[in-house]
Amino acid sequence: MASLVGCGAVFPRYTTATRRVPAELIQVHGVTPPPDDIRTVAVLSAELPPSRPDGQPWDSDGEPDLYAVVLRDGVEVYRTPVVSNSLHPEWPAAAVALRVRPNTVLRFELWDDDGLVDQPAGAEEVTGLPASALDGGNWVIRFQRNALLRLAARLPEPRFGMGVTFEVHEDYLRVISLEEGAPGAAAGLRVGDHIVALDGRRVQDLGEIESHQSMDRASVRPVVLSIQRDGSPPTTMTVAPGAVYSAR
Repeated sequence: MASLVGCGAVFPRYTTATRRVPAELIQVHGVTPPPDDIRTVAVLSAELPPSRPDGQPWDSDGEPDLYAVVLRDGVEVYRTPVVSNSLHPEWPAAAVALRVRPNTVLRFELWDDDGLVDQPAGAEEVTGLPASALDGGNWVIRFQRNALLRLAARLPEPRFGMGVTFEVHEDYLRVISLEEGAPGAAAGLRVGDHIVALDGRRVQDLGEIESHQSMDRASVRPVVLSIQRDGSPPTTMTVAPGAVYSAR
């Protein structure tokens, strides 16, 4: 995707690719564990009473069409698909990796999709994750009139990569952001660094596509970067494959 910057010029922007970590490495704890504040939060299912609080049916043509919304500190971070015509919807693949600190306020909302104007079916806020959920446990959010939402939290899946988002300029790659604890940050990269060469080849010679591909190779083998920082002469660093835990 592209990004607009200062003078109006458009520079392509990429995030380095990742690949699955072999299961045997995970089993023997051969990868760096995730940061303590990252968990994958899964919305499992919901239950709703047969009518609205005023006693009226949810829909004129049957049961409600439900979806759930997750907000963190007032900002929406995830929305499940809509499950049509069900008081007991299930979401087998509704999960998102989130940064959740002890003082993070999570708000869980349940909505009935009515097309033009959706109707609220329940909302509740919690601070942080319950202790029972930190190590893979499930928990329940209870709304009014016996409506509820079932959730789970688990450790996020590691992926091998560099964990760097960058812009492609004519003769350098500008580091835009770094995944916390990922190989790029661990090697010493900083936001604003200019990567002027990869594995001994200058960015201006590689061009956009080869530069992007060279950054992606950190998911399978070490990549040597030449870095220019604050106008100083370039220095080199090696980024080896390691765990990346991407989270919102």
